[in-house]
Amino acid sequence: MTQLSWRTEKDAFFEEAHTRQRLVFVLFACPREKRTTPILRGENPALVRLLTERFVPVHITSLKDIDLGLFRFDYDQQLLGLVLTPGGQTLARWGGDDLSARSLIALLERVKFVEASVFKAQLPRTIAQKFPAFAQTKRANEACYHCHYAHDAELAQQRHAGTFRKLALYRYPPPSVLGITLDERSRIVALRPGSPAARAGLKKGEVLVRLGDQPIYTAADLSFALDALPENTRSISLNGKRLTLSPHWRVYDISARPSQGAIPPIFGFWEEPILGSKTLALKVSALFPGEKWKASQGGLKLGDVIVAVDGKTLQQISPRQFHTWLRLNKDVGQKLRLTVLRDSKRLMLTLPCLDIAF
Repeated sequence: MTQLSWRTEKDAFFEEAHTRQRLVFVLFACPREKRTTPILRGENPALVRLLTERFVPVHITSLKDIDLGLFRFDYDQQLLGLVLTPGGQTLARWGGDDLSARSLIALLERVKFVEASVFKAQLPRTIAQKFPAFAQTKRANEACYHCHYAHDAELAQQRHAGTFRKLALYRYPPPSVLGITLDERSRIVALRPGSPAARAGLKKGEVLVRLGDQPIYTAADLSFALDALPENTRSISLNGKRLTLSPHWRVYDISARPSQGAIPPIFGFWEEPILGSKTLALKVSALFPGEKWKASQGGLKLGDVIVAVDGKTLQQISPRQFHTWLRLNKDVGQKLRLTVLRDSKRLMLTLPCLDIAF
């Protein structure tokens, strides 16, 4: 069986790709990401053969000293792949919901013979260079940079400059914001009635190939292209069809994005959902220790069940979605009123909305 050898040197693999006239496949993967193991071990023979015969395979686990101008992707992902030319031009992205070997094979088969234009390199800029304030934080001294630190640093810089807006948290919109679901070959497998894509005449079974003048190979490519659009974009061309977008087209559930968790207000408690409840019912399962966290807890006790916010009953959501909702709907300096059940009694607690450094 062909052996799969992953390169790890940050610069040498481009020289190898140029010499051998091959494309580069760069796998960015957090060391804790278990889904990486089958790919790194070469457990799929078809994928191993494709990578060894047509690509220079590269594995990178940290963003420390990585050129953000060269490696551009959604840094909140724990596992993501880029296909680049020997000159550093990104052809396609692999990531998102479908991280199977099958989807990766489908992408590599589509791009393996692509002839890319010459890429004009830009001046390298690492996280610390692009966001100087980050270089002064404890995180900058960590041996392993989490990928989402790049977004953390960007958001912190925006807040420091006074330019931050909560709309900035809605990065890399998924295909669902257009009303479509894609398979591993960028074929539309579901189309939401009344959505921008449906109204524009896109059809189930249609393969996406282009957003404007940007080639689309994967759902990750589509998200990257959507992310680059100006906030005031109200019309796009997808496969030559004109889609009309609403003012809030970027909005989607961002609770899974790690970087949004650094935006205040932040509260020092966590919960677990009450199974079977259709309305908000989150049982407080953890109170963070320390005075800074105690100040944000407002008298909450372990076992309290949160059932309403500011007097309003919400639909049942996960703890991660709940804290994201608080982050998006409350501002530092405001008060948060929680209705809780404690020992069969209904209580109203008032919590301060704080900016807690951690």
